[in-house]
Amino acid sequence: MIIQITDTDEPGPLISVRSMQFKTYIAVGIIFVFVFRTHAAYAQESAFAIEQGFGQSTTGYAGGIFVLPVDDTKPDVSSIGLSYYSRPVQALFRLNAGLAFYSIDDDEASFKYLRLPAGLELCLGRKLQILPAAGLSGSYLLEYNPDAVTEDYLNSRSLFQLGWYGRLGIGFLMMDQYMINLAWQQNSDLSRKYKVNRFSPGGAPYSLDVKGYEGMLILGIRYNIISSSDKPHRQPE
Repeated sequence: MIIQITDTDEPGPLISVRSMQFKTYIAVGIIFVFVFRTHAAYAQESAFAIEQGFGQSTTGYAGGIFVLPVDDTKPDVSSIGLSYYSRPVQALFRLNAGLAFYSIDDDEASFKYLRLPAGLELCLGRKLQILPAAGLSGSYLLEYNPDAVTEDYLNSRSLFQLGWYGRLGIGFLMMDQYMINLAWQQNSDLSRKYKVNRFSPGGAPYSLDVKGYEGMLILGIRYNIISSSDKPHRQPE
């Protein structure tokens, strides 16, 4: 089902959609708190991180578009967010979830998003760690400039989008409580940003879904709230 938001739309459906999306974010927040409380009790690591990213973005009709984070011919994208990482005892992976603010700037066409990522990160190594990761994300459109977008965008924009991300990074652990990490990250939409209307050579109308793709460099600082003295120790025999 496609809901189009135009000047002639009745306010009822729009309010209903926004109310449903607001309830969805409340549910995600409750789940996040529950996961944090549960994993903090059984985790070898329980860490919060501040992460900032910079890179480039593009849009396209087909999947699998690779974006270099230093390609200055494409619109700029930046992000700032807070993430939570939890590593179960003796596990080679961390579970993570977070909340991030994304900004995409292309001349006058600026877009602001709130994004909720959740995924899994492998942790290979001790002091110097190799950190491949992947997961899903949900994005909500907060703001855009209506004077700098096309009519197709105005008539078919999606307020909420589902996407996925892949990341490859390195992390340096200091004193078992702090980690500095640097990563390359690729973000790709699974659902459309908007759709464009076209006509075939024979005159038949059709539409194409436009999706977004981003290549970014992410710098983060993590703080492990479970210190060595907080971890259970084996009792002497």
